[in-house]
Amino acid sequence: MEKKNVTTVIVEKTNTGFSAYVKEIPGLTTVGSNLSELKENFNEVLQYHVDYLNEKGESLTIKDFNINYVVDLEQIFEYFNVINKSAFAEHYVGINQSLFRQYTKGLAPLSGEKMEQISRGLHKLADEISDLTFAY
Repeated sequence: MEKKNVTTVIVEKTNTGFSAYVKEIPGLTTVGSNLSELKENFNEVLQYHVDYLNEKGESLTIKDFNINYVVDLEQIFEYFNVINKSAFAEHYVGINQSLFRQYTKGLAPLSGEKMEQISRGLHKLADEISDLTFAY
């Protein structure tokens, strides 16, 4: 299997939505009023970049890029403020509720291990929600 180009997209909250830039490719930036729009816009910007690289003689497609969106913990819980932090910390992460609130406000240092634990909890919540079918 051919190695993919790792593309780290740093996402930041703005007053009007979100902005993003690529850590490994200077000048590759985009904005969006929400996360879905930001991702759509990023795919368009990346396609332009791929087209440019192909004009220069490379043979790439967007599928050759492993895109990793990175969002600050404080910003994600500000954006998804409907998530009850205390209940999430207890049920999905197993972290002390008070300490978790400090993490989400940037008041306590967060290790890579704890960040990974929180990330797994968010993905577990998303998976559980995506598996639901609602009756009407």
